[in-house]
Order: sequence, then structure tokens, then C-alpha cells
Amino acid sequence: MPRYQFEALTYAGKSERGSVEGESERAVRQALMAKQLVPVTVELETEWSKQHFWSRWSSENKPLSRADLALITKQVAILVRSGVQIDEALSVLAEETTQTHVKRVLQELVSELRAGLPLSAAIAGQPQSFDPLYQGVVGAAEQSGKMGQVLTQLAEFLEKRQALKSKAMGALAYPAMLTGVAFMIVLFLMTYVVPQIARVFQSTRQSLPFSTRFILGLSEFLVDWAWLLAIVIVLIIFYARRALAKEEFRLKVDRVLLNLPVLGPLLLGFETARFANTMAMLVSANVPILTALRSARSTLSNSVLRLAIDLTEVRLREGTSLARALGSQGVFSPILIHLIRSGEASGKLAEMLKYGAENAELESEQKTKIFTSLLEPLLILVMGLMVLGIVMAVMQPILEMNTGIR
Repeated sequence: MPRYQFEALTYAGKSERGSVEGESERAVRQALMAKQLVPVTVELETEWSKQHFWSRWSSENKPLSRADLALITKQVAILVRSGVQIDEALSVLAEETTQTHVKRVLQELVSELRAGLPLSAAIAGQPQSFDPLYQGVVGAAEQSGKMGQVLTQLAEFLEKRQALKSKAMGALAYPAMLTGVAFMIVLFLMTYVVPQIARVFQSTRQSLPFSTRFILGLSEFLVDWAWLLAIVIVLIIFYARRALAKEEFRLKVDRVLLNLPVLGPLLLGFETARFANTMAMLVSANVPILTALRSARSTLSNSVLRLAIDLTEVRLREGTSLARALGSQGVFSPILIHLIRSGEASGKLAEMLKYGAENAELESEQKTKIFTSLLEPLLILVMGLMVLGIVMAVMQPILEMNTGIR
């Protein structure tokens, strides 16, 4: 059935936008009027309108960000727990927000809800804003009848996920900035300073040491063939992305990353925290364990861990406990497996998973601090050695020239 985009007015004079399915434009107009909406425009939603770059990513049509989603979920949870109906809560938030893309998404949800769709079906129509994990949790909340409680847990989970990402990005921000500054300094020396000094050496026709000839040659290459180097870098990135799209190659790369001395445990810690947090939230929302496991798998970025979850799911279907099935994969920490085993024995699996997530987060933060405390002086040392090497290579013939004159 085709889908139509519409803009309509309520009897109170408020504007509403959204998209609905209908057999024809006339049927859509009748359906809107039956919901006490006066249609202003009704247009067939074509593939071009769905995929057009500027339409999708303009300020009005872009999807909700993770920060937007966390804030909206928290506000809706508060309103629902206060006794406000879900469609009314979304309508209130749509009226209050000043962000056009947020207003559009909320208004579309309100239209779908007032058309008789459940919230899980309404958000399923906007996968760019609401991922499968979000849809699954909302569906479980509808089945359990605890929408306010589950939305509160979902909001806490989204905030924690965003905070975890912000901590990781913040820890790497200074080393990344330091690396960028070092690169710009070296590039400036090699493409501006060294070529000017090279002219002096050419005029003296002095015999130059190997280090100086190497630096001058590298500088000349960067000045004359920078465009070729840029093309090579772009091609390397392009083919690397294509290679990473292949499951076998991605699996090998991810396995190497997990086995790296310092970075591997750090990556595993963040992935474990994300996985355990997701499982804790889904289990507490009474989502079936296999469905929760599948949803938690989608939050993992490492293919080795995703494969481990797939194998865990197979063993669960065979009747094995979650702790035994997950522990047999040998990738997650023994502490998490022990907590899961305790949770299954005591009937408090969600609580134990939450403890596991908190433990993984704490370890990840500590390892991140150690990693950055080691990385920062190492970067400064490397930058200093590179600059010193360039300066010494350039200064050595000058010093020899002054000695010869004396």
C-alpha cells in the first residue's frame, strides 16, 4: 500500500505533519477528516523523497540524535508516570520544542497514535530515529502494561550509553588534538621551512650528509607530489572500507584489535559495559532472553563479540544456561559470567547484569586513564623527536659550513 505525506490543521487551528498509508489520495483525505484533521496538502511519498540527500539531512528532516532521543524518552516517561496519555505527552513535547526535526518526528508519532496504531508500530515507521533495540523495549512495555516504568529504565539506559560514549571520546580528544598539531607542525616544516633552506644548500654546492639529503628529498616529494599522496591515501581508505565490509576480513581485524596489549582490554571493557547494560535493561523489561540477546548483539561493534553472541544463542536454544553458554565463548570477563550465573540462580538476573555493567564501566574508565596518561607523553616525545630530527638534519651542514669557514 502506498504511503502519503500530509500537512493538516486541527479544529483548534494547529498544524500537524506526518505520513500515513492509504489506497489513494482521496482515501487518505477521508481518513484525516475522520480524525478531525483538515488536510492542507497530501502528496505521494516517492523513493526520491525518501532517499534524496538534502531532504533527508536538512535541519527539518534529519533523524533524532542519541541526545535528543534520551531527553525525549525521559520527558515522556515522567509525563506517562504522572498519568498523561502517551499521545498527549508527545503532543505536549512537540508544542514545546523549538527544533524543527524533533517537532516533525513527534507530530508524526502523534498522528500515527491517534490513527489507532500502538507506539511500537508508530516508531517502527521511523527506523532512522528509533533503532530496533528501542522498538523492542517499547513493544515489551506495551505487553507488560508498565509503559512509564520501562520508559524510565530506557531513558536511564540511553543517558548511560551517551555518557559512556562521551567519556571515551573525551579521553581521546586531547591525544587526537596533540597528534593533529604535531602533524601540522611537521607538514609546515617540510613544505615551507625546509625548501627555503634547500635553496641555500644548492647555492653553496656543499656535500651534504645522508640525513640532510633524506629530509630534503622527502620535502621535495611532499611539495611536488602531495596530490599523488592524497590520492593514494583516499584509495587506501576506500579499499580498506570495502575490505572491512567483508565479514571474514572484519573478523580478523577485530580479533587483532582485541588482542592488542593496552587497547584490546580497553575496547573489550567498553563493549562489555554496553552489552551488559542493554541486557539488564531488556531483562528488567521482561523481554524474552533470546530476544534480549539478539537486541544486545546489535549494540556491539566488534564482530568477534557478535559471533560469540550468535553461538551463545545457539547453545541457549539447545537448553544451556546463559552463563554457561556465554562463558564457553571465552571472550567476556569471568566476573561478568560469574554475576550472570548468580543472577540466574537467585532470580535477579537484571540486577546482576547491572552490577556487571557498572564493574565493566569502572574498569574501562581506569584503563582509559592509564592509556591516556601513557599516550600523551609518548605523543609529545614522538613529536619532539620528529621536529628535533628535522632541525638537526638541516642544522648539521650549516654547522659544518661555519666550522670550515673558521
